[in-house]
Order: sequence, then structure tokens, then C-alpha cells
Amino acid sequence: MKAGRWGLYLLFFLLVFSMSFLVFFPFGPGTEAAWSRAVRAASEKGFFLDASSVSAEGRLLPGAVLLNVRLRSSLLSGEAGRATVFLSPADMVTRLAPAVGLRLERVSVNLPLPGERPLFLAAVEAGLVFLDGRVEVTDLRISGELDVSGSAVLSSRGGGLEEADLAIGGERAALMKLFRSVLPLRQEKPGAWTLKRGRRSAHGGN
Repeated sequence: MKAGRWGLYLLFFLLVFSMSFLVFFPFGPGTEAAWSRAVRAASEKGFFLDASSVSAEGRLLPGAVLLNVRLRSSLLSGEAGRATVFLSPADMVTRLAPAVGLRLERVSVNLPLPGERPLFLAAVEAGLVFLDGRVEVTDLRISGELDVSGSAVLSSRGGGLEEADLAIGGERAALMKLFRSVLPLRQEKPGAWTLKRGRRSAHGGN
């Protein structure tokens, strides 16, 4: 795996984590059956997905609640104590594309770095709009040992970062130093970084 992709897996594992089961998970009747199909689809693409509990939530705005969700690939693994996914009608109407809101709670990510303890996050929140060949991540907010805010565009085919306007801080922001050679990271001051790429960086994420 190329160094750039390796860096993206670290910085954006949570986005890939979110995208993975969102792409595989079809909303509709039979939430548990849909999750079973999602697990099989993920397995075919090299991901292991598991959850201790899956349930539907809401009547007018269908959503799903998953407890103790685990995602594992050949490079990284992580889990979330609770994941909530819900449809976003406003974005669906304005963007004319499938859109959801996502909240992950009590997240831990095992890093592929010798001597580094797992990364712990209190919450991850974002809106995701699924367009042809890409996923727009809007209003991203991550809190915990890393604090991240901003927006990004990911390739839904390869998971690569196409555009970004992210501010990164937190007690473990020093991890960003490891990836300055493969990602457009800039240290604004001690403990504060920005990651900007493409049109999104030029227009402030709009």
C-alpha cells in the first residue's frame, strides 16, 4: 500500500469507518436483515463488520442504532460504542442525492504505529452526501484526543481524499507530524494543524 494511502487510513479512518457500513447498509424495512447484508457486502471488500445490537429508530425519519460496532481491515481496526445513522431529507432535496447524518460515540482506533496506544474519541458527527463516485463529508466534528472540524470529499471507489478543508488539534495532534510528507498538512502553531486540498480549501469548505 502506498505511503499516501497509509497516511489517509490513519487520518481518515473514522470517515472510512462511517462510509463503509453506510454504503453497505440499505435503509428500509427489516433493519437486522439489512445489517446482515451489509456485513456480507463488507466482507467481500475485505472489511470485517460486527455489532452487538442493531435496531430501527423513528417512524417519519427512519434511522438505525448500532451498539458496539467493530470494523477491521488488514491495516487498521476500531470500534464505536454506539453508532446512530439517520436520513437527512433537507440535504436529499437540495442535493438531489442520498444523504444521511451520522454520530459515533466512544470511539477507539488501533493505530499501526509501534509503541502508539489506541486513539480515543468521545464523538464523531458528520453529514454524508452520496454522489456519483464520491462522498461529501459536511459539518464534520470530532472531539476527544483529536479535535477535528471542517469538510472533505472522498472517493467512494478507492477511499482517497479528493478535497479537504480541515482544522486539526487536540492532545494527540502531534501524530500529524508523521504524515507531513504525504499529506498537505500545515502546522499553524504548536498543537494546531490544517489540512487543505482542492477547491474545498480555496473556498473555505463551501
